[in-house]
Amino acid sequence: MSIHNIPDRYLNTTIHIFRESSIMDDVGDLATSLHFAYTSLKANIQPKIENTQFEIQGQIHIQDHVAYINRVEDSVVRDIHIGDIAYDQESQIRYMILGVEIWQAADNVLEDTHHIKLILKATSGSPDAVATQIVTTQSKGHIQ
Repeated sequence: MSIHNIPDRYLNTTIHIFRESSIMDDVGDLATSLHFAYTSLKANIQPKIENTQFEIQGQIHIQDHVAYINRVEDSVVRDIHIGDIAYDQESQIRYMILGVEIWQAADNVLEDTHHIKLILKATSGSPDAVATQIVTTQSKGHIQ
């Protein structure tokens, strides 16, 4: 591998990263929506054989895939968060991001290196299904 990034020949699929955002309106209702954080990222997704468990907000999730993407592309440093959703357009599989590992070259002078390792859990459905689920489970309340 190169010292600056993962060569494109190893990145064999394309993923999109979705992020959930919430906003409160004037009466205190919480509206939640999904939006693109990054589109068309070249990635390499691999199945994970070992059972590694992660606890996120009181729920236990078991990692079943791992993805590798370049950390910097076109001078933009990518910032991916735990809880974001990765969608593999080619296989039409949606993944919940359980963890993010940033891998850096040993030479600290090189700031635009090397790659990001995403710890994933496969879930069914497209991001549209997620957005529909978020909208339908949204509740409103009024405090007097």
